[in-house]
Amino acid sequence: MKKSAIIVINALHSGGAEKTSIELAKSLAQTHILQVVSLTIGGPAEQELRALGIRVLILGEFTRFSRLEILLRLARVIRAAKPDLIITFLYVSDLVGGLFAKVFAPRAKVYWNIRNNVLRWSQTSAFSFLIARVNGPFSRVLPDKVIYCSELAYEQHRKIGYGSKGTAVVANSSNSVTFQFSAGKRAMHRSLALCDDFVFLFVGRFDPVKRVDIYIEAAEMVARQAHAPVRFAIAGRGMDSSNEWLRRKIDENGASARFELLGHMTDQQALYSLADCLVVTSESEGSPNIVFEAIATALPTIIFATRGAEYIRDPNVSFIRDREIDQLVAEMLRRLEGKSSSPESRSDRASRVGACTDHPLVTFFRSELT
Repeated sequence: MKKSAIIVINALHSGGAEKTSIELAKSLAQTHILQVVSLTIGGPAEQELRALGIRVLILGEFTRFSRLEILLRLARVIRAAKPDLIITFLYVSDLVGGLFAKVFAPRAKVYWNIRNNVLRWSQTSAFSFLIARVNGPFSRVLPDKVIYCSELAYEQHRKIGYGSKGTAVVANSSNSVTFQFSAGKRAMHRSLALCDDFVFLFVGRFDPVKRVDIYIEAAEMVARQAHAPVRFAIAGRGMDSSNEWLRRKIDENGASARFELLGHMTDQQALYSLADCLVVTSESEGSPNIVFEAIATALPTIIFATRGAEYIRDPNVSFIRDREIDQLVAEMLRRLEGKSSSPESRSDRASRVGACTDHPLVTFFRSELT
């Protein structure tokens, strides 16, 4: 008889935690009676899980008026299922999933997933800042094991009070990306708008820590100095024409005609294939999926002194250690003038990335649960 498992996550829209939870859910569904529970909204990740035949529960919009009702719903789900295994993603889910497991499923094994570095007050919301620290003492009694996405995330959380009966560090990997460069999708999307221009790409949700403002400022400087046709694409949740702050910021920098706001693109293979260079300007990343996806699609990448990405090593990745925008602009111009990402060369490099393997977290749990 199959055992029962529940994955609890803050939301099922799009993002690194959602991608990881989908890969884990695909594996667990083969061996467990599985439910994936989103505390708040659904979205692309929810749709993908449902298409796989996995049961998904969306508990509702998380507002100050609905929080109690959402927590009661989660309590009822865990009490009814009495799961053998509870896996949580992100701070709120870690805390409430762990608490309800203790009360309603005391025999369940509980795993917390920490998918980010510790963020400063200025880098996140007050609520996230506080709950990250509230979870420290609870991490010693609620989960059986805490899984960190990087050594840096482990060290930073340990310094703010995290500890548990067990810990593990499981980073993301380019070998687990399920797609490679597609010349066909590149040609199709290029023919619609981008033509033969060199395209820089920013990927990330609309969030202060991602620092899209730095990307826009650098793009304007590159546009003024470039001797070749160039475009600047921005993709991610909230990164579309309905974002007034984003449109205003682009207009202020005087190069609005060169920008393409793509919003969230479900077809990630097409997104990375259409671009010529990824630019990462985040202040902090746990184990950045976007960089590993760029490596898998042989997309040249510039990382602008992003804390947590220092360990990534690949011939196609340039890491700028000093957070000086002139250095970023210089590297972007170097990539533009070199134009080293022709479809032919990228197809060749992508074919040498290696065969797709299971996500490292899937491999970890397969070993952990046997």
